[in-house]
Amino acid sequence: ITWELIASRRRPAFSSHLISTVIIWGRFVPVGLGLKSNLLRCMTMTENWRSYFCNVNDSLASIFVNLGLRNDVPILSKPWLLWVWLYFQSPRADGLSETKEAPEIFKIEDALTQQLSRSCGAILSGRITTEGRREFYFYGETRIGLSEAVATALADFPGYRFDIGEQEDSLWEQYLNVLYPSAEDLERIKNRDLLDVLEEKGDVLTAAREVEHWMYFPTEASRASFRKAAVEAGFRIASDSKVAGALSFGISIVRTQAVEQAIIDATVIELLNLTRQFRGEYDGWETPVITQ
Repeated sequence: ITWELIASRRRPAFSSHLISTVIIWGRFVPVGLGLKSNLLRCMTMTENWRSYFCNVNDSLASIFVNLGLRNDVPILSKPWLLWVWLYFQSPRADGLSETKEAPEIFKIEDALTQQLSRSCGAILSGRITTEGRREFYFYGETRIGLSEAVATALADFPGYRFDIGEQEDSLWEQYLNVLYPSAEDLERIKNRDLLDVLEEKGDVLTAAREVEHWMYFPTEASRASFRKAAVEAGFRIASDSKVAGALSFGISIVRTQAVEQAIIDATVIELLNLTRQFRGEYDGWETPVITQ
């Protein structure tokens, strides 16, 4: 067992371990204990691209979205939703893209991003791959020049069919309601980030170990109700805490388990829903690295 603690928590952590890795929106920052609080308060991001699978209109879809925009939207200077749907030449049977076609699609994405930035002051917020096409969603300062920009971008790719469109979306509803992951999908993304760190450190994900989770509640009574439910669900209470803010009553719980993706996802979603039941907020999990 390697006693290096790996955590996905969003709040400042207080631990007896001197070295840990804090994951902040998917970036991995090795820090000493004294620096953790300041990093969590001060670090901001505008580029944090993550992908996840889901169903869109009852079809399998892969969504690639810039999570880093979330704290800035709606961006009032970019009220126009501009989209380009690009149809694959050889899609997979499930409607997603073939590996062999990917390099060309990436070149087209780069060309579209460059041209729409120049002509419309637009930024790419995300894309959806589904039903044999890739849907690019930009937010721009203007819709004027969209057709010309797309035509210029695709001039070097004559074999591809495409559709374009635009509408005013000053509230960024397409980003917030379609592209941005649900609370459950967001936790799965964070779990994958943490598991990537564990695997890089040689962790045996199938090995059982104590996994500690944190939650915060608005009242002592809601925390007490959660505590009872968590024990009934097979968790052990590790600690209580009191912090500043609206959700000031903290609790951490522990269960021994493996941390393979499907297993940790199921645990986190279980606790996310249980925490919501008592008006709380799930804050993340922590585990030692197990290398043997």
